[in-house]
Amino acid sequence: MSVLDIPLRKALQLFYASPKLRRKILKEDIRLDVRKESGGNRSQGGDFYQPFWTDVKIHMSGAGDISDLTDKRINSNKRYARLYPALKDGILVLINEKLRWSNERLEILPQSAHGVLCFEGLGGVIRIKNAFYARVRGEYTRVVYSYFSEEPVLPEEGGRLGLWAMQTALKDFDPNDMRLIDPLRRTFFSPRLTPLRGDEEAVFRKYYGSLIDERERIKRE
Repeated sequence: MSVLDIPLRKALQLFYASPKLRRKILKEDIRLDVRKESGGNRSQGGDFYQPFWTDVKIHMSGAGDISDLTDKRINSNKRYARLYPALKDGILVLINEKLRWSNERLEILPQSAHGVLCFEGLGGVIRIKNAFYARVRGEYTRVVYSYFSEEPVLPEEGGRLGLWAMQTALKDFDPNDMRLIDPLRRTFFSPRLTPLRGDEEAVFRKYYGSLIDERERIKRE
């Protein structure tokens, strides 16, 4: 991750993180940049959450069971042991109780749900990758992206900003199909439940600009 080229879920975390947590993450971002400039790379061993999200897609397609898949992940790598069970439980609640897909046939569609947001004047890019695109009962579709961070809890405003970013970046999909889920809190945001107010672009740009400015201040220190 670099703040100037950052996943949406990480941007949302930084927008609402405590000053202490935000500073810690930004200092690490700068350290990795320095390492890269010295001939190294920014790699931190891969995305911690990606294997779990892959298993969610397998579960949703009916090709596996998320409980079994989570157990296998933990057996293969003990660093998953603390968070993956909580994520798994949250996903099952969302699927079975809140998103109401428990008894509905779900087909994961092959079209990639990827997109970018470029902010002129800020020099930064927000990326949305690995959202899953699914058809339910053969009748309607959903585009689902996940916020994974333990801290902070994503507030209602953050849900709106996330939905706005998804709707803006994923231009080939129906804006009403967007869902932003938070497995750890077992909650989700949708255009109907969390309607946009019209100021999301301005607020997002303000927060993102402040984040970039803070990073530059810490770098100068």
